[in-house]
Parts: sequence; structure tokens; C-alpha cells
Amino acid sequence: MSSETSRATSSAYHHGDLRNALIAQGRSELETLGPNELSLRRLAKAVGVSSAASVRHFSDKAEFLAALATDGFRELAGIRRTIVSAGGDSLTVAYRMMNAYVEFADAHKGVFALMAGPRIIDRDAYPDLLQAGNESFSDFAGAIAAYAEECGWTAESLPFVSHGAWAMEHGLATLILSSRVPRSDVRVAVDPMVHFSITMYLHAIAAGPECLQKLLEATAGA
Repeated sequence: MSSETSRATSSAYHHGDLRNALIAQGRSELETLGPNELSLRRLAKAVGVSSAASVRHFSDKAEFLAALATDGFRELAGIRRTIVSAGGDSLTVAYRMMNAYVEFADAHKGVFALMAGPRIIDRDAYPDLLQAGNESFSDFAGAIAAYAEECGWTAESLPFVSHGAWAMEHGLATLILSSRVPRSDVRVAVDPMVHFSITMYLHAIAAGPECLQKLLEATAGA
């Protein structure tokens, strides 16, 4: 890096770009190195500043990892807002919401593992992380609830319906990320499996609460 470029870069960072530059570089390296191998010192060097400069934005590595996860949730929330704004019937929106989660996890394995995994222990210590996660889930749950309401589910049932949808999409995402699918003994194609699983859950919602009640009654003594 030339001295002229360095001066221009430093000037830009003084106006608040360094934080975003470190997050972008961290997101990139997270995909290949994983959270344990990330180093703020190396990231600072990669974006052309001293390691001391990064401390002004992140007090330690834990805070930096929380910022990366926050950035991931904000990106996912943006995708979900785009789905909502694109319109369509409630079934289509609900399907796109669930499929987008799986696609995001597959495309951004490193940050998704940070968002969903145990690496960040005290999430309550990072208000921005909590807010970003809540906003992302709220858009998702709202889309599932809108579809479920059309299918006759009561307001009291909606949290269970949305959490069931969350469990479905998250299960698919984590199976793919952990290379558990396709299985070596059953070479099912992943994309059709994702489509089938999401569609099956949404059809279960369409069947309505009466169908669930009959199932519960039939299995009560099992």
C-alpha cells in the first residue's frame, strides 16, 4: 500500500469506516478460518491500520464476534424485508421466508454458525445483537402467522406454529452445514429435500388446527 493510499485510507477510517471495514474483512475470513482463528491484529493489518486502531471500536474479540453476528442478522433481516415488500400471497411469502433462511446459512456458513451456535455465550451483553436477531425473527414469525391465521389457527397457537417453522428451517440449515446431508447411504438431492420439507410443513399448517387435534387424540394413548 502506497503512503498516499494509506493516508487516504486512514482519513476515511477517521470518519467511521474502520468499524465497517473490520466487520467486512472479518466476515470474509470467518468463512475460511472460523471464529477461533480470527485475529483482530491480523484483520487490522489487512485493512491497513494498526492493531491499536481496532481497539477504539472493539474492546476485545468477544465484542468483535458479537458485531459479526449482528451484521449477519441484519443482512438476514434485510433479505426478509425484501421478501415482504415483494408481495405475493401468504403461502408464497411464508415459503420464501423459510427457504431464504436455508439459503442464507448455506451461502454464509461462517457467520451463520456464529449467529446460531454457542460461540457467543452471553448474548444479553450485546443489545445490538439481540435487537438484530429479534427484528429478523419478527419478520419471519409475522409471515408464518399471517399464513397460519388464514388457515384457521388461533392467536394462542401462532407462537407454536412459528416456532415449529423455525425448527424446520433451522434443522435443514444445520444438517446441511454439518454435512449430514446428503447421507452416504441415501443419496437424496439436497435442494429437492429442502423444498419437500418446507412444503410439507406449510401443508401441515394448511390442514388446520382440527387436523392437529385429531392427531393428538389418536396418539394420546400411544
